[in-house]
Amino acid sequence: MDKGDRKLHVSKVHKEKEEESFLNRRKELFRRLPKIDRLMGMELTKELTEQYGYRAVLEAARKVEEQLRDAMRQQILAEEKPAVFLDISGLSDQKDGLPVKLSDLKALSETTLDYTEYILQEMKRLLACRSQRQIQRVINATGVILHTNLGRAPLGDRLVSELIPLMTGYTNLEMNLENGKRGSRYDHFAENLCKLTGAEAAIAVNNNAAAVLIMLTALASGGETVVSRGELVEIGGKFRIPDVCSQSGTTLVEVGTTNRTYLEDYENAVTENTAAFLKVHTSNYQITGFTHEAELTELAEAAHNRGIPLLVDFGSGSLVDIASYGIEPEKTVQELLKKGADIVSFSGDKLLGGPQAGILAGRKDLIEKISRHPLMRALRIDKFTAAALDKTVSIYLDEGQLEKEIPVYDMMSRSAEELKRNALWLMDELLSDDSEYELAVTSTRNPVGGGTTPGKTLPGAALQIRSLNGSGFSAQEISDRLRKLDTPVIGHIVDDRVYLEMRTIRTDEELEILRKELKYDLCKEKPSMTFENQ
Repeated sequence: MDKGDRKLHVSKVHKEKEEESFLNRRKELFRRLPKIDRLMGMELTKELTEQYGYRAVLEAARKVEEQLRDAMRQQILAEEKPAVFLDISGLSDQKDGLPVKLSDLKALSETTLDYTEYILQEMKRLLACRSQRQIQRVINATGVILHTNLGRAPLGDRLVSELIPLMTGYTNLEMNLENGKRGSRYDHFAENLCKLTGAEAAIAVNNNAAAVLIMLTALASGGETVVSRGELVEIGGKFRIPDVCSQSGTTLVEVGTTNRTYLEDYENAVTENTAAFLKVHTSNYQITGFTHEAELTELAEAAHNRGIPLLVDFGSGSLVDIASYGIEPEKTVQELLKKGADIVSFSGDKLLGGPQAGILAGRKDLIEKISRHPLMRALRIDKFTAAALDKTVSIYLDEGQLEKEIPVYDMMSRSAEELKRNALWLMDELLSDDSEYELAVTSTRNPVGGGTTPGKTLPGAALQIRSLNGSGFSAQEISDRLRKLDTPVIGHIVDDRVYLEMRTIRTDEELEILRKELKYDLCKEKPSMTFENQ
């Protein structure tokens, strides 16, 4: 064998040894990974299976293990570290939205190389991330009772328990049990609603924008609808009253100015094409100072003298006087009908405290005309909404049950002193010698929300959270962490402090969940106990 052949032979042997070393190192690392079957039999995995289902947990286990295998292969190929160490920094699966930050995994020595716990925790994080895409329970710590982003009015426990057998079985949704013939899905709640409001008839569609749409379509399409310029509001999500109304086929005739509209403005706008007068609740804003609006009784009289119906988009839908809760009074549906409104439309999931729906109550002949319109079929409510409305309205007829059974009114009735006690209890539970956060209890103001009582608030109390001495996590980072807990917590930020409002933490159960979540995630430094008055 000549010199050149010897070099080739040595090179070949060296390469074979490298390949063998690579394979041995890979085997050494790979054998450290737990078998999928073993993972699926572990206690934490069983808990995850109960929460997310077997298939989802199995897929998560396979996903995390495959990521580790890819990281191991890259580490060995890079030959930057001994084989008994693993550096998987910078790898993450953004495509799948995987929240696994592989850079968080420290290099593991030969004696401690055990990936089981890591895989289990990453499975938990992956499943939690994927569940964020689904509707799930959150804790509302914003203080906004009717928070549109969080589903507006929550339903009461008793109401929900009564709904379960109706949702899991068949119902008499459209059957008259007295005569065995087809009935109406609206009859179940309409009778009691009419008792409460004094309306002659009532129906419901899927939300109040739909109620306004079908009301104007059935009663004013092809004609003109007179409305005050100051009431052409945007109701959120860039949905505007003029846009909704234009879809009905009616022509809006704007009268008055932004801040002042008089009775004669409506009267002077009447033509042979006038089909309706429309009044609109100003939802999430108010005009103060130099203002005027036509008194409803006079407006109704002017409309009726001309054979024109007065339609009111009331939005908030209050059936009770909320002044008793320390809020400036809102008109009620009963009051509007008594003053001459022919139809009042309002939401089911605002101050009524029920499911999402758009309710129309008023003159029987007009309600019947609306109910016969072809659009009614497209906008009708389902069996859940019909049943929930029926149960909600029934509560109003049961004297003394409003605050017990409808969470909206339970939350509105809570005193600032009660809320302060809850906040102080929570802070005391979170006191710790190694916390990285400062905690304080502060007085606040809580809006009702949902476009119901613009500019009107209730006195509240909140737990303040910020990083110790202003270092560490920012308020936004703390808020992001709270939002990614097993039970997401939604607060709000003021002056680089996270506020957790007590008014909308509905139950002792929610308060306990919040305590456990924060105890685990936040408590590392004992703060001083303070109460700030603002």
